[in-house]
Amino acid sequence: MNLIKFAISSAFVTGALTAGAFMSGIIIGNVTKKKDLVNNLKKMSIKKNKAASTKDIDN
Repeated sequence: MNLIKFAISSAFVTGALTAGAFMSGIIIGNVTKKKDLVNNLKKMSIKKNKAASTKDIDN
């Protein structure tokens, strides 16, 4: 009897995790469709500092 309870609870937990992953995927997909968000993320990316010195230091 304990094995059946364990199997049912495991199936429920697996289903809940799968549904949660599916819903978060849908939300992330809808958010990234917006052009403004994509452009803002591109602007936030790490860029080279062109004002920094590029001297080689050899001792």
